[in-house]
Amino acid sequence: MQWTDVLATRNSRMKASEIRELLKLLDQPDIISFAGGIPDPALFPTAAFSKAFETAMTPEHAASALQYSVSEGYKPLREWIAGEMGKIGVPCDADNIFITSGSQQALDYLGKLLISPGDTALVTAPTYLGALGAFNAYEPRYARLDAFSNETPEAAQAEAAEASDGKGRVKFAYLSADFANPTGETLSLEGRKALLARADAMNIAVIEDAAYQSLRFDGEAIPATSP
Repeated sequence: MQWTDVLATRNSRMKASEIRELLKLLDQPDIISFAGGIPDPALFPTAAFSKAFETAMTPEHAASALQYSVSEGYKPLREWIAGEMGKIGVPCDADNIFITSGSQQALDYLGKLLISPGDTALVTAPTYLGALGAFNAYEPRYARLDAFSNETPEAAQAEAAEASDGKGRVKFAYLSADFANPTGETLSLEGRKALLARADAMNIAVIEDAAYQSLRFDGEAIPATSP
């Protein structure tokens, strides 16, 4: 049997993960990595994690901690996250929260939900490699999202439509608005309003990857906003 004869066509777009290849370098004793989000192990809050695991394994909590549950995730955690979202100006409740095993699973779910073969995703250039790896399996096209420009919604829509080459539609814009990976740029409040206005004019979703939002060391946090 020739396995290549039965593989799905999407496999032609699936490549080795650059992030996984990067992490392999950690096995080399002479490498000190400043990439791949690898913190110094000495900084891990091991005591806090140990306490949390001990609490989870008490008779009061162990049954729910070790048992199958709803796909949405542990409700008390979802409720806590909803409260944290409210603090940054995003009103929601636990029903709006879905727990995943890291950002890659979340991005994969979004690709599966939104992308049909030939659809266009607007992404910054450069953008997070992990997002492209998650989206690629669903056979999108990509067009550049210049979130820092003053481009009009009509011009942005025309450019993206041209990029799609008539073989799909523009579905979403993906970006990290705070301390973007890999550029470190942060989009201003005016830029965020402009981006939301452009997305509204184009009738597309905006996927905000806010992995670094809390890592601000100076300056004022930029509030969430709506067009």
